[in-house]
Amino acid sequence: MIEEDIMSELKKFSLKRNSIGYEYLIEAIKIVSINKIAVKDFKKYVYLPIAEEYDTKPDNIFWCINKLISLMCLNTNKKLLEDYFKISENEALTTKTFIVGIARKIT
Repeated sequence: MIEEDIMSELKKFSLKRNSIGYEYLIEAIKIVSINKIAVKDFKKYVYLPIAEEYDTKPDNIFWCINKLISLMCLNTNKKLLEDYFKISENEALTTKTFIVGIARKIT
């Protein structure tokens, strides 16, 4: 099941699994895994459907996921992030890069 694969990958990172942002993140990765077109417009194809499902705004979805990933970056080994997402030492990990990176690993 795709959700199990996502959660298995996410265990590699220091994420707050009890937050609403974590639920949103799983949904976002699921959408990108299933619909490759979603990468072209995250707000329309990723955040909007999640917002509709949870009765909130797309900006709230982005904010929650972004904060979750920002905290994860502070608490996860930098070398792991660099190797997993193929980013340089000084490069910041974006929300989109994280979501797409996980989606690609599971598909």
